[in-house]
Amino acid sequence: MSEKMQGVWLQDRKLSLRHDLPIPIPGSNDALVKVHLGGICATDLEMVRGYYPFNGVLGHEFVGRVVDCQRDPDRVGQRVVGEINMACKECPTCRAGRPTHTFGRDIIHTRRRIAVHPSMHNGNSQQQ
Repeated sequence: MSEKMQGVWLQDRKLSLRHDLPIPIPGSNDALVKVHLGGICATDLEMVRGYYPFNGVLGHEFVGRVVDCQRDPDRVGQRVVGEINMACKECPTCRAGRPTHTFGRDIIHTRRRIAVHPSMHNGNSQQQ
């Protein structure tokens, strides 16, 4: 694996493909995922149009393989699917079956060759 990766970069509402992005370093509870396919959704397009003042790598829906997982090495090689919402699973909204509407969620951004997927071990990722 090289020391750099590529990603679709948004800066001041202008898109570019960068090849100089650092590979994320996963924490002890994270999984490092090599992204094979990334989706473009309406949220990405709205960011380009100026919906929210965001600069950085776009994307949050992806398919890939786990390449590193300190907490559970058996996950290395598994295919995973990720999406933007990482629900807390503890609040009344989550328990009512509406995890994408919780205020206790985390957001991931991953239109990259490599991505860190947080909270891999609490059921937020699907494996195939």
